Amino acid sequence: MASLDPDDPRAPYLQVAGGLRAAIRSGEYGPGVQLPTYQELAETWGVAINTAKSAVTLLRDEGLVVTQHGKGSFVRTQALDGEAPARDGGGDERVWQAIADLRRRVTELEGRLDS
Repeated sequence: MASLDPDDPRAPYLQVAGGLRAAIRSGEYGPGVQLPTYQELAETWGVAINTAKSAVTLLRDEGLVVTQHGKGSFVRTQALDGEAPARDGGGDERVWQAIADLRRRVTELEGRLDS
């Protein structure tokens, strides 16, 4: 894996998610393999733990990984019933990043409304 690219306009969590996504697609992290812990990701990428969590959450939302409380995050072996399979490499990455950003913003707004 790499460190953050200071010239990349994407948010740090999107850069980390992109690196993990590439590692999953290349087979570095195969189906069923456990991802590094949030702490390990944070150290590897030079980011805060919450940034690492946001990156993994994005991959979970995309259907690439599953997170098991107390056990960690694992590369998904197959799509769950009723869920779209993990997207392939096609499509525009900027669109997926915008969708992830909108999801995050809606979640934050919903949290404020519930307060």
